[in-house]
Amino acid sequence: MVDEGMITTRNLIDTDIGPLRRFTGVLDSMPTEPRTYGEGENAKTSTRVTLNIREIEVIEAIEPYHFPTFTFAMSLSNRKKSRWGVFGMSLNDILDQQYTPEQIDPTSPEFVKASDREDISTCIGRRLGFVVADGEDGRPTQVMLFDGRAQEDVPTTVWMVYSVEGIGVAGGQGTTPMEKAMQLLDGKTLSVFNKLALEDQLVRGDTTLLQSISLPVSAQNSFANTMVTAGQFTKDDQEVYHRVAGK
Repeated sequence: MVDEGMITTRNLIDTDIGPLRRFTGVLDSMPTEPRTYGEGENAKTSTRVTLNIREIEVIEAIEPYHFPTFTFAMSLSNRKKSRWGVFGMSLNDILDQQYTPEQIDPTSPEFVKASDREDISTCIGRRLGFVVADGEDGRPTQVMLFDGRAQEDVPTTVWMVYSVEGIGVAGGQGTTPMEKAMQLLDGKTLSVFNKLALEDQLVRGDTTLLQSISLPVSAQNSFANTMVTAGQFTKDDQEVYHRVAGK
């Protein structure tokens, strides 16, 4: 068995999905096991890593899922164009948000090598957000990965990370889900805003915020109504919302 501390998403070069499509949960463990494919001289060995997630909160699923845990597995690979590579790059993009531009710039004296930055092993015990990249219902698009049977790149459904507790969210770069929702509401009617917000990956990652946006327009605690009540937005005669300067 490979030691969990040896598992890394930092050495990248150029399944079955289950019913969940977007959820958050605490990364509990990453056990591995060897897998052998083929026989004799053609036999190939790979390492399969299983991600065990506990205390999950389901955000999107294609069928009811009432269990507190979820598990999915991938073959370890250092290739970017692999399921593990795509998963790893999505995680690394979020982990790297905690570093300054100088620490990311290889020409800077403050540069921190990728191998010295946080890795998936430091995420054990943290709550992460996971999403299936299938291109459906506003989720990330499928990824072009090599298919050995087809002998060409084909659109492939993969798992990605969209948030890391205490660090950030995909595409966030310091922007919170609430701030993104306010940006989307500014200059929009409610119907246009709702469509944009429900398709936005950053907003969809915040369950409480998403629920407030999904409330009926008559609900006083809906997102748009609370923004107006708080004096952060106004609504004109054409039902268009405008953010109050300085708010």
